[in-house]
Amino acid sequence: GQFGPSVADIQHTLALNPNHFGALGGLGMILEETGRPEAALKAYQASLAIHPHQDGIKAAIERIERDTAGTEL
Repeated sequence: GQFGPSVADIQHTLALNPNHFGALGGLGMILEETGRPEAALKAYQASLAIHPHQDGIKAAIERIERDTAGTEL
């Protein structure tokens, strides 16, 4: 529940290893949980691009795409 310190840790991890798919997935979860689905989707997609065999990330992407799809006015 303490997203600030978690995001700081994730930023540090990604600075050391930009291909850390676990950190990207964690960032996506935090962004989704804090109401930023578009940013979460980008983080999830980046994680999946590095490691394409993540069923949970695939499901999260599908959920966000489904929830944010709609008709433009």
